[in-house]
Amino acid sequence: MRVNLLHPADRIPGAAVNGAHVVADLGLESLFTAMADGDPLILDVVRATVPATLTDPEVIGYRHAVLADCLAQPEVVRELYRIAVEPTGIRRWPAGGGRRAGGKLVLSLPPFTELLGCLRRLRAHCRAHTFTSAGLRALADTVTEHFDEDYLDTVDTHLTALHFDHGIHLGAGLGIGNKIADIVLRAPLPARRTRFGFDRRAARAFHPIEDPEARANPTLNPVVQLRDKALADLAEVVAYAADHIHAFFERLRTELAFYLGCLNLHDRLRATGIPTCLPTVHPAGPPRLRTTGLRDITLCLATDRAVVGNDLDATGRTLLVVTGANNGGKSTFLRSLGAAQIMLQAGMFVPAETFESELRTGIFTHFVTDEDRTMTYGKLVDELVRMRAVVDHLTPGALLLSNESFASTSERDATHILTPLVEALVDTGVTPVLVTHLYDFAHTRHTAAHPTDLFLRAGRTADGHRTYRLTPGPPEPTSHADEIYHQVFPPQP
Repeated sequence: MRVNLLHPADRIPGAAVNGAHVVADLGLESLFTAMADGDPLILDVVRATVPATLTDPEVIGYRHAVLADCLAQPEVVRELYRIAVEPTGIRRWPAGGGRRAGGKLVLSLPPFTELLGCLRRLRAHCRAHTFTSAGLRALADTVTEHFDEDYLDTVDTHLTALHFDHGIHLGAGLGIGNKIADIVLRAPLPARRTRFGFDRRAARAFHPIEDPEARANPTLNPVVQLRDKALADLAEVVAYAADHIHAFFERLRTELAFYLGCLNLHDRLRATGIPTCLPTVHPAGPPRLRTTGLRDITLCLATDRAVVGNDLDATGRTLLVVTGANNGGKSTFLRSLGAAQIMLQAGMFVPAETFESELRTGIFTHFVTDEDRTMTYGKLVDELVRMRAVVDHLTPGALLLSNESFASTSERDATHILTPLVEALVDTGVTPVLVTHLYDFAHTRHTAAHPTDLFLRAGRTADGHRTYRLTPGPPEPTSHADEIYHQVFPPQP
């Protein structure tokens, strides 16, 4: 049985190649923790699934449809997850080679019986609710069609018979060297009326002598050998069937864990009034980035206060340069954009009122880091080495988020480094989004008036108040750091 909640059965989803530091630079660990809500399995699943951003719009749409189904009836999906988790608590005894054949079968029957009960509950739950998405409908159809009541009742009957309360009915033949071969387990004998009541024993029945010596040397007791061989084969069949059902529930639990994480995150954001939307996905191609009310997901999860949203229309823009006042929300905006793109390509909702974007071949970051503690090289060399590692993996259609790159050297030198680098990236189809205080670079690029460039500036009122909203505007020669200075060191009277 197959579980296909994360992608259609006939498609193998391709994933973008993201930068090695994306999760850390964008602070996504707090996102994963919020999604898990204390469940270690969900935490493992979202850590692996969310950063593995998809590049197939059909697969993303498939996930969006399942997610919309989950958001429409969250308690139904949570119950599905609880049922899928149940089999992990079923104790399954290892049927080692040292166990007697009958013991192996006895140990394998109770777990199978419990798994059958889980299947019944799953089937009843799927029959009791209606799903609209292809993924959840396929799951419900698989469960209800493969495990109808007649089938489950038949399995129950066979399980009852496997206790062999009235002996084992089997057939066998002789193979090469007169060894037992072609063992066939037969249906239990029908009850036979006698003057003492009903007796299921046949007219000719064998009662093997449980002799340790005979067990050690089966040739002394071929009836024991025949019975034990039949029971051992039967135990393997039951264990294999239990493994198959258990594996189905494990796959179901793992794929549902992603959507449970989304439900947990949705509840958390809704409780604090953060808007969410299922984004519009465009195929890779011309830039079509547009959003209203975009929030930084990590900031939303870190505070109970209202988080300011940003509007942006970067349709047709291949370079974004963000400048403006210190402490004005530039880095927060950069993180919000990167996290939203990852969430979109993971098939999730986005913390915004509206969001649409084309698919990216990869998402990369180049953020300010601490000094190299190994003292191998200085800050500028460290920045250049890290940028080289990023550039080596960039492909056309990638998104590069740069936060204060090359601020470790003089403005003149940084401009000489950044200018040809940005030109080369744009020419090869990479979209850089730069947060920078390098006025010479920003002013020169703005003066060149490239039609596909977009310059944004962090908002600030006349009295120095930060609005944390970014609006289109040319770069300014000052970042108003003096205002921050006076806040930390207020003038003495």
